[in-house]
Amino acid sequence: MASPGVAVPQEGESKDAKVPAQADDDDSSDDDERQPAPAPAIPHLQTFGDDPSTFPDPTIYEVLEITDDMDIETKKSIYSVEVFPESDLSDLIPGYPPDKDFSTAKPTNQVQANTFATYIEPFFRPYTEEDLAFLRERGDRTNAFVIPKRGKRHYKEIWAEEDGEMAVDTPTQAREKLPANATRGTVEDIDDATAQTDQVSGGPLLSRLLAALRPEHRAPTSSEDKPTTNGLTNGDSSANGEVNANADLDLILGNIDPPAPASLPAAATMPESNTEQWKKANHQKLEYQHVEERIKTELRYIGFLPQDAVVEYDDHFDDEIAARLRYLQEQLKEQSMLNGARKARLMELTKERMAHQEYTTILEDLDGQVQHAYLKRTRTMGKSKKAKKPGGAGGGSHAAGNAASGTARPGIGDVTKTLMERRQKWIDSIGTVFEDERALMAVPRAEAEGSSIFKNEDMADLIKREKQAWDEEVDEE
Repeated sequence: MASPGVAVPQEGESKDAKVPAQADDDDSSDDDERQPAPAPAIPHLQTFGDDPSTFPDPTIYEVLEITDDMDIETKKSIYSVEVFPESDLSDLIPGYPPDKDFSTAKPTNQVQANTFATYIEPFFRPYTEEDLAFLRERGDRTNAFVIPKRGKRHYKEIWAEEDGEMAVDTPTQAREKLPANATRGTVEDIDDATAQTDQVSGGPLLSRLLAALRPEHRAPTSSEDKPTTNGLTNGDSSANGEVNANADLDLILGNIDPPAPASLPAAATMPESNTEQWKKANHQKLEYQHVEERIKTELRYIGFLPQDAVVEYDDHFDDEIAARLRYLQEQLKEQSMLNGARKARLMELTKERMAHQEYTTILEDLDGQVQHAYLKRTRTMGKSKKAKKPGGAGGGSHAAGNAASGTARPGIGDVTKTLMERRQKWIDSIGTVFEDERALMAVPRAEAEGSSIFKNEDMADLIKREKQAWDEEVDEE
């Protein structure tokens, strides 16, 4: 049954023919015209939703920096790998490779390759016994710490004499200068003309004794040393203590001046020299040279000087130059002991390195033997010729191959097995002696913490040993 308003195609008409709409169907067409156009698609809403901040975006917009405190999984996610090497082996090379474009033209002043190899060869050569002998050497520990005695003559006079100059060529002041530690004249020779000169001089020992006997402003005797009577100092009145109390109060307030200190005689004063007997006595007047000898005799008698003491006063050891030399010698001694301790530390490392060096030399020789056996085996494998039989297809001769599996490969051989076992035995028995073989080949960086081989805990014991050896060597000489 056909629905009203729809034209049904008749027999003989094509179904694809257009069906004209009925003119009287106004309500249906008006409804279609009033429908709005479909809204355009919004891609970002379809992808991220209404709130893009909640969308789990897997995109990495910034590559993070690798730090030491990161775990392995975080580093893998940053590198986008499953496995990565934890070390770039940069500690095994002597420096960082150059980052430069070497495709440019050859420079005119380029160093030859053999010249460069000859220059760097001492830095990479193996250690020898000569290196250990150098590290054992400590140098001269005696002559550098001896201050030569100062001569009695000035060095200008000695140089002038060596150059053949005459005495008249030297200045007059230098010729007339008298020795400083020589006794000359007596006390009667002192007058206004010779008081300010060196014409009269006592001996060095006498001069030092007189300088020690000079007064040095001794403190006056306190009131506690004065004799007292009934608990009061002589000369003070009691008056129920009011007089002393008032005097002390006035002294504190500044109303009265403090009493002048009592004059004391000099320390070298001889009270018996004012007696009549002393003045009338006939004393022998000796020269300063005899007085010097008498003083030495008395000092030896009372024990101030040893019996066989010979003092050389012309040998100066306490002037500014000698003091500076002693100060520099102390610094030289400390630096020499530090250098010796560092040499001892280098010797320990060099011995370990030489042991590993010998181990690697033998290992390289074993590797060469194994490699030579392997090359010999591979050379014989390709030279086996197959037997040819006459006849066959084509009327010519052809090689008759093995119908089963061809020619069998030759075995390794007992000699090669022995070499491989010997190499493995050397690695297992001797190679385990070196705890960290890689650390011996490492080149530490100066900026790395703890890279120094002269650590404080190692150097303290070595410096102590150097000091003991220094003292023993000096005592023997």
